[in-house]
Amino acid sequence: MSALDALFSPTRVAVLGVSRNPAKLGHVLLKNVLGGGFPGEVFVVNPSGEPILERPSVRSVEALPRGIDLALVSLPPEAVLAAITGLAARGTRMAVILTSGFGEVGERGRAEQSALLQAARAGGLRLVGPNCMGVYSRPASLNGTYFWELPRLDGGIGVVSQSGAYGGLIMRHLGGAGLGVSRFLSIGNQVDLDIAEALDYLATDEATRLVACFIEAVPDGRRFVEAARRVTRAKPMVVLKGGRGEAGRRAAGSHTGSLAGTAAIYEAAFRGAGIVACAETEEFFDAIQVLATVALRPRQPTLAIVTVSGGPSVIAADAAEALGLSVPVLSPAVQADLRKLLPAFAAVGNPVDMTPQVEPARIGLVAARVLAEETVAGALAVNVGLDIEPFAHGVLAAARAAAKPLVACSVDAPMVVGTLRAAGVPVYPTPERAVRAYRALWLATERPDDPARRPPRPGLSANLAALLSRAHGPLPYAAARELLSAYGIRFCRERRAASVDEAVGAAEALGFPVVLKSAAPGLLHKTEAGGVSLDLRDAAAVAQACRTMAARLGDQGFVLQEQAPAGIELLVGGRRDDSFGPVVAAGTGGFFAEALRDVSLGLAPLGPDEAQALVVQGLRGRLLGGYRGLPVSSGKPAAVALVAIGRLLEDEPSIREVDVNPLIVRGEDAVAVDALVILR
Repeated sequence: MSALDALFSPTRVAVLGVSRNPAKLGHVLLKNVLGGGFPGEVFVVNPSGEPILERPSVRSVEALPRGIDLALVSLPPEAVLAAITGLAARGTRMAVILTSGFGEVGERGRAEQSALLQAARAGGLRLVGPNCMGVYSRPASLNGTYFWELPRLDGGIGVVSQSGAYGGLIMRHLGGAGLGVSRFLSIGNQVDLDIAEALDYLATDEATRLVACFIEAVPDGRRFVEAARRVTRAKPMVVLKGGRGEAGRRAAGSHTGSLAGTAAIYEAAFRGAGIVACAETEEFFDAIQVLATVALRPRQPTLAIVTVSGGPSVIAADAAEALGLSVPVLSPAVQADLRKLLPAFAAVGNPVDMTPQVEPARIGLVAARVLAEETVAGALAVNVGLDIEPFAHGVLAAARAAAKPLVACSVDAPMVVGTLRAAGVPVYPTPERAVRAYRALWLATERPDDPARRPPRPGLSANLAALLSRAHGPLPYAAARELLSAYGIRFCRERRAASVDEAVGAAEALGFPVVLKSAAPGLLHKTEAGGVSLDLRDAAAVAQACRTMAARLGDQGFVLQEQAPAGIELLVGGRRDDSFGPVVAAGTGGFFAEALRDVSLGLAPLGPDEAQALVVQGLRGRLLGGYRGLPVSSGKPAAVALVAIGRLLEDEPSIREVDVNPLIVRGEDAVAVDALVILR
């Protein structure tokens, strides 16, 4: 039995703070509990002891019977602590504190909130809130919220919202769309029960088939991700996160630290947990609708666009490609068959524009032929203004025969819209919304790969182990290189030199051309500081570069490196996030890493497939595809380095940030040129 059964399936409920004034929230709360048809016992607490809503009341918590399952607390802030203390003493299992004025209002409120938790724990009482809108459970016929117009619809959507007001927006929208909610929880300040524990309950809740969350922040990101993964193994999960701005990004010492902002880390966490993450309210609601009504899922990120409306279908194709979905060109055989069925001026490549002149009886044949194509995982039907039944029936029959998902965009075609919706096909008013909804089906299908069994932790020298245990700030470059080399990252050949003459000798031993770098300790960004000289082709050039560098940065010694062959400069790195722990980053490297901001993040540990997907995203994929005649690269060498950095961050909690920039990739080979490791 779950501790949350007392919250979602109580048999004895107490309502505290009930007023006889219908305008007061405590009165609304009791009215909702009674009006929702709750079949269990309801106890009312009011200082007057008079009946309210034809229910007897008791004057105090101490007059309640022992063993109440759920207490709904709607008292003034100053009265809440005594009530919680009394409830805990009477063996109450769960209390939802709807009252505001605690941790959200400042230091004093946070102290009072902590006192609530201490009082509750003394008696084994669990708390939800404070500062929330309550709990709703359709299977228990319980409306323990301030919402007075909840739709009484059966349905399998479980909702968790940090914001009470946004939770009300979700409930109103779902009811208006005819979608029923199984459970709703407004978690407020999360003084005790947090979003991860709520997700654990919903993951195994048979009444819930889809989970939708509005979140603002999670205090324990790793725990949230683990709970979300348990949900997405069994059912889809959709999240809208508020507060995606970067104003709160902390100062960082590395390129990775600067690039790995809060919003990007949340996106990586959502992707790693298999969550369908949405950017705004409309997309959030559309994703919930499509996942709640369409049972089939695409087997690959592709779709066909079948239409009688050319312009909107072009917009749909553009939107699909922008979102990472493929609109594959149909095979010559399919195109030949379609030409036999369609007017000569129809488009048969994909999108398939049947045109308004299509013979209605042939629409189903066309859709069936398109959906039979192996490269097509599902379809988007677009219809603007051709309101004929054969369109709706034709695409429906084709999708059912192919067992592939179907979504639609239709305007000014009420018969088509009604027929599709009656069959459970979500219909959207714009092509972009329809494409985003289809993408939600794919995101709910795609499963992040689980990392393979990790190799044993490599042995480190005594000196390096001591540095990791005692040092703070940037590791000396030589130590950073030794550490990363132990994890399998290959560096270019180099030698150290204490003087100009030693530098010239080192360069001659390595072979020209060489790169000169300052060995000054604590130099975070060498290029910006003037601590790097490239393409030195003889002894005189090395000597002059050494003198110039020493004059600028002091006589700190030098590092001579072989000049790596031309390749694609990437950044691979990582940082330790306060909430989500180790996060890795792959980006375009070199001097312009932060200017380009072409970076993708993932949570460590990550498997090789996920690492490779991160490496080839964005501009990097185009560069690795054979830029300016360089050998084409799969990205695997950089992915191997990315997995290694994730392992390092997991193994060494003293490490705050890691940069390998640049990692020069040439074909299926990669060599690191520089490294930065910053300790806590």
